[in-house]
Formats: sequence, structure tokens, C-alpha cells
Amino acid sequence: MKKKLTRSSKNRILAGVCGGIADYLGIDVVWVRLVLIILTPLTYFLTVIAYIVAIFLIPETRNIQITDGSRKDVTNSVKVSDEEKK
Repeated sequence: MKKKLTRSSKNRILAGVCGGIADYLGIDVVWVRLVLIILTPLTYFLTVIAYIVAIFLIPETRNIQITDGSRKDVTNSVKVSDEEKK
């Protein structure tokens, strides 16, 4: 399966852009964040603009569970038993 660049839903501080890039490249997110921090003053803060643009261009990772041939989004689904409802 081909890897796709997505924003991380687990490894995030602001919007998950650095976490998504790190997952895509297969490196630790700390290295991506350090490069971003080092490049920011050297590029006259263009990396901040690039980060904001990436928030809107890179889709967020969605946790999809496939059951019985249908797709179910499990990001916000919680099972509640009958005993917990009482």
C-alpha cells in the first residue's frame, strides 16, 4: 500500500503537521520539529507561513474501521453498555 502524507491525529502539538511529516518519512518527530525551529529565523519566518498552508492542504488522519464490508468512522464512537446507561 502506498504511503500518504496526512496530519497526525496522535502525535501533535498544534495541528499535527510535523507528526504527519515524520510518520511519512519514517523518522522521529523531534527531528522534524528541530529542523522547523532552526529554519524559522533563517528563512524570515516563511516556515510559519508554510506550516499554516500545510494545515489546510494536508488532510488529517482518520481512524477508519472496516466491518462487514462497510466503513465506520471510529474516532468519536464509544460503546456504552446497558448497565452504564442506568
